[in-house]
Amino acid sequence: MNVGFLTLALLFSTAVISFKGYTAQPALYLQNIKSIKHQYSCFSAEFSSYDSWLEFVRSRKEAQLKRQGVENIAEEIKNFETYFTTTFQRASFDSAKENLDCRFLTYVVDGQEIHGVLIVPKNSLKQEQKIPVIIYNRGGTRNLGSLVFGHVAYELFPIAQQGFAIIASNYRKDEQYGADNINEITALFSIIESIPALRSDKVGVYGVSRGGLTTWQLAKERPQKIAAIATVNGVTDSRLWAGNRAGIQNNISLIDGYKDNPDEVFNRLSPVKWVEQISTAPILLMHSRDDKTVNVMHSMKFSEQLINNNRFFRMRIFEDGDHDLVGRKDEAREELIQWFSRYIK
Repeated sequence: MNVGFLTLALLFSTAVISFKGYTAQPALYLQNIKSIKHQYSCFSAEFSSYDSWLEFVRSRKEAQLKRQGVENIAEEIKNFETYFTTTFQRASFDSAKENLDCRFLTYVVDGQEIHGVLIVPKNSLKQEQKIPVIIYNRGGTRNLGSLVFGHVAYELFPIAQQGFAIIASNYRKDEQYGADNINEITALFSIIESIPALRSDKVGVYGVSRGGLTTWQLAKERPQKIAAIATVNGVTDSRLWAGNRAGIQNNISLIDGYKDNPDEVFNRLSPVKWVEQISTAPILLMHSRDDKTVNVMHSMKFSEQLINNNRFFRMRIFEDGDHDLVGRKDEAREELIQWFSRYIK
């Protein structure tokens, strides 16, 4: 996640945890799913219109600049607005609001409340054919990379507009990169199966960065339920990951069982070590050669093991773009849409 997008994400962080009342449309029947405790429209309150969204982030940015003691606030605000309106265009927002049913959810797993999001194309709800579903596994840890409105709008709305329902989890608060379990992710299958409009027999899984690791964990836990997989700059080797980033090493060192047997924990968090256990679904790997956050060798080493295990996959290595695929985002998204259109529609 680049600095600009991270700044926007942080500005939206309060939107996910302040749940509001919302009346569900009968087509999704979310009120009948016992695990779902709360839900509300993504397009509510500050995000009910493009102008109110812009005003919301502008005021938060201005307050941030004042706290930092920035002198030329007007110029900084102008630059920020230019970045915002370029990244999030009014026409795209209006189209998403008109065409997508987007809900922020709170669902319960193992007694814990988990935040997530569900996006469904409205036009597809009017058709008899069930809607293909993608489980999206986000990157980041804790609040970094969380499913705030800006993240959802930037990453997921363009994909959902192509006729896919998308469901995603913000992960539980005490998650350990899934070293103990990924129950909050596997529980998404039950929600999908409980919504009559969604196709539950051929589900796609899409993971980004750390979400790549979660994707492979899910492909091991529920191999028969997955029809296609795609990762972008995904983690596959926790030793390589921790070796490049001190913060990741520290986080892994706090995982239960690490002090007694660090190698065992590293192996649990390294899909490259257990490729034979994952789903045989078609796999798309995309990575930037110059990724400084998750080294391209994660995908390269994983592809070697896929070959050794006679798995069908496609790999796309971009010459540049770093971790956020800067300048390559549209290409990668088009490749992703074509992949899932081929295998889950």
